Amino acid sequence: MSTTLLYGLIMTACNVVFTLTLYFLGFEGEKIASLQAISWFGILIPIIVLTLGLRATREAAPDKSLSFGRGVGVGTLICLYGGLLSGIYRVIHIKWINPSLIDYQMDLLKQQWAAKHMPDAQIEGAEKFTRMFMGPIPQFLITVIFSVIIGVILSLIIAAIVKRDPPASARPAA
Repeated sequence: MSTTLLYGLIMTACNVVFTLTLYFLGFEGEKIASLQAISWFGILIPIIVLTLGLRATREAAPDKSLSFGRGVGVGTLICLYGGLLSGIYRVIHIKWINPSLIDYQMDLLKQQWAAKHMPDAQIEGAEKFTRMFMGPIPQFLITVIFSVIIGVILSLIIAAIVKRDPPASARPAA
């Protein structure tokens, strides 16, 4: 199994555990108002997994080197695999594990809109529009797209940190 796929699977497993933990602790139900603040801790998953994945890629190289470009490419691929697999899990989670999640999210949004004194007709229109993006297929696509975008950004940073030039003896003469 390739390093990128392995670390994509690890990223997915960590995301599943994180999501299920939030679900079982009630943050996808009664405590949904706190979900957004707590879900920011989820950014630690790709940071840690990408760092470990890029280090593993570097150590697997015969000369123990990793160029910046290769690091960005490997990191992006890890996040692509992780995003695809996490997107599949997201669909499973929304359809079968916590089908009421969307209703909880919509209730919270409607409360926020009402607090901003939006008219009822505007709230109804906004609800219809918002529900289009909360279905399983849009959630899958959003998960994949954001995983890749965040993955590229984090890969640029992490690759700059863990890159290592080949030893002087392995470099071609100029």
